[in-house]
Amino acid sequence: MYVFIHALCYFFALLIFTYFIYILFHLLSWSRHPPVKISTGYAPKTRISIIIAARNEELTIGKCLASIASQSYPAELLEIIVVDDHSTDKTIEVVKNIFLQMHIPGKCISTREKAHGKKSALTEGIKHSSGELLVITDADCSSGKNWLVSIESEYKKTGAYMLCGPVEIISNKGIIGIFQSLELCGLSLLSGAGIHAGVPLLCNGANLAYTRKVFDDVEGFKDIDNNPSGDDILLMFKIHHNYSGKIGYVKSTDAIVSTYAQDSIKAFLLQRIRWASKGLYSKNRVNSFVSLLVFASNFLSLAAILFSAIFEKIFPLIIPGIALKITADFLLLLFGTSFFRKKTLLWTFPISEIITIAYVSWVGIAANFSSYSWKDRHYKRPLQ
Repeated sequence: MYVFIHALCYFFALLIFTYFIYILFHLLSWSRHPPVKISTGYAPKTRISIIIAARNEELTIGKCLASIASQSYPAELLEIIVVDDHSTDKTIEVVKNIFLQMHIPGKCISTREKAHGKKSALTEGIKHSSGELLVITDADCSSGKNWLVSIESEYKKTGAYMLCGPVEIISNKGIIGIFQSLELCGLSLLSGAGIHAGVPLLCNGANLAYTRKVFDDVEGFKDIDNNPSGDDILLMFKIHHNYSGKIGYVKSTDAIVSTYAQDSIKAFLLQRIRWASKGLYSKNRVNSFVSLLVFASNFLSLAAILFSAIFEKIFPLIIPGIALKITADFLLLLFGTSFFRKKTLLWTFPISEIITIAYVSWVGIAANFSSYSWKDRHYKRPLQ
């Protein structure tokens, strides 16, 4: 028994060391990623279609459209397409009234009767689009005035087929809101760092752009439409598989898209289960390995802490591993909050680390077996 426990402790230390190297690799990649710089007098020339899938967003979509209306991008090169995904509120009426007052051409269409979910809505919107570059965002998001210019300038500079952008949480109410804001700083950094290193594993559908041509070339969401989520990451994997090296990240504060935190623990956990469920259908070995690494690092940290409470003698053996994980997570969030100019959030790091270890352990298991609800729709396991 004594030998077995020691062997587990050494395995735990090795696992955490691997996790530390993974984080360190991304921090180095992020540091080497040059920020996007827009030259003075830059004149965009690309026609852009902004696609927004909306379901029951009457309270938020007004702010989203207002931020698009205030873009510095030439209005004659823009169109906005809002696709209503069977809303039961006044989303359509709100959108149509706003379009009447906008100087940017806008279309409000609805998904087909038997089509449901964001992928179906985006596909319908893209069918009605005329832009060379498709920019995807969510109805509860807003952006700064140079959001589109920063995306287009990077598109022209790099020739990327897909561009991913940073996303932040702007609601810092309560510890759960602050935690989500802090966590997303780290996730956005991992997204950009992985893409820059040529190993894209994360992106966010609230701030995404790709060419109409590449969407057609990879046949859109074909073969990845069995999951209600994954309109971002799973599509990125398809594009990366067919066009390696043609995915970029817009590292610029001008490119940040802002969204809101989930307002309850239940909503937060359901969102994370939905996010985690993408990995089950990615068919990407690197993604599967990293997902397992992150889950195991948190789950075994939790198990080691609980186990040491029973067997006090092993506590000294797990201290190096726990310390290394805390160091890795703190460095990640330090770099992330520096980019988003949110270093003041770091005061919550101790409790945020505890929350992370607990919720990742639970979500990693629940995502494989638990059913969940999202946007008033219920999804069962296994997904069909």
